[in-house]
Amino acid sequence: MIGVELVDVAILWCIAGLAGISAMNARGLLRQLASWIIAVLIIFAAMFFSYMKVENVKQEIGFTEPAAPVRDGVSSSSTLTNGVVDTLAEGYSAAEKQLMGNILEIAGDILAFPEWPAIQAQGIEKRESFESRARFLRNKSMDSYRQIRSLTPPSEKKLSYDILLAAADNLRLAGYEVHNQFGQDSDTSGESIGKARERANQIKSTISTMVNKE
Repeated sequence: MIGVELVDVAILWCIAGLAGISAMNARGLLRQLASWIIAVLIIFAAMFFSYMKVENVKQEIGFTEPAAPVRDGVSSSSTLTNGVVDTLAEGYSAAEKQLMGNILEIAGDILAFPEWPAIQAQGIEKRESFESRARFLRNKSMDSYRQIRSLTPPSEKKLSYDILLAAADNLRLAGYEVHNQFGQDSDTSGESIGKARERANQIKSTISTMVNKE
């Protein structure tokens, strides 16, 4: 098979050579022009088919390998993309789970915070200790809110992320109200701490519902 193809190429080059000789021997401008056009076309055809035969011979003797089908590349790219998406989703789920635990912990600390009359009854020194603890809760609740805001949820987690962000915002306000109570000396009932407790209960209910759905 290879011999026949090489013979075909050799015959084509012989024809090209004869066309060149005929062009050189042609008389008259028009005849020379036509002869040279035909000769050049035959020479280009011979060059093209020679190149094709050389490439075929290279593949047959193993010097080059056929190009991989395009679908293989598409499949590999799709697999890689799916792997990246899965990794990002797993990373988000782990961060979400940890932050939900932090929110529940802070909400529990707010619920465990003493009532305002009990704090006032313990004197100024104890009150400063409770105020420091309230400031700590305020800062922790703010940090949790900022951490959740910095997350970028995957599309399938967008709804649960919005719920979690709302719970974190509620926690931020609860922490603020606990600390704000110490700036309201005229309030003997502890209204701000009471509001903070209500928010903390709402937060625990929301997070518990999210956990049960998962």
